[in-house]
Amino acid sequence: MRLVVFTVSTAFAAFIEEHLQLPLDLRDRLGPPDEDPDCLHLLHLAGMEDECFEWLQQNVPARCALAMLCSDRPNLRQMLEGVRLGVKAYCNSYMAEIHYRQMLNLVANGQSWFPPQLLEQTFDLARQASRRKSEAGALESLTRREREIALAVGDGKSNREIAVQFEISEPTVKTHLTNIFRKLDLKDRIGLILLLKQT
Repeated sequence: MRLVVFTVSTAFAAFIEEHLQLPLDLRDRLGPPDEDPDCLHLLHLAGMEDECFEWLQQNVPARCALAMLCSDRPNLRQMLEGVRLGVKAYCNSYMAEIHYRQMLNLVANGQSWFPPQLLEQTFDLARQASRRKSEAGALESLTRREREIALAVGDGKSNREIAVQFEISEPTVKTHLTNIFRKLDLKDRIGLILLLKQT
């Protein structure tokens, strides 16, 4: 396994040399990827984040370069941008040697490696988006009149105001609300208002 490391940080270069003890090709500026299809490329984001993302855009899809990103301050935005651009791994620049070795072995064998806590944040965002989509879809299960009444409740109108607006009786408003709560699996107006604020 060959590893090309792009970094402008002498501290990181010293760290990676001392801890990995692999054949390394340290480069202090971004250049073309190695022609060897099995070569791994580790891009250190510190001091050259924009340039690294540009390098990924130019080299990963076009030349099928195997690329990984490391960051002194890992965050979800960087990881997701890296994934979008085709990186196989994203990590903390100064993680333990055992984790580096695990990451390199996985990537060399066609797999990927990402920090578990950032993956959990990603899954949380996906679950929230899915829940919002299903909640928005839930309103579609209502009749036209039920949707109108639900939106009126969302606007803070009382049963009496809703009855006047739609020229129906208050007991009819209550019947519609009972049906709305049942269809949306809600207990009361507050739940409906909260649901409408999320959609």
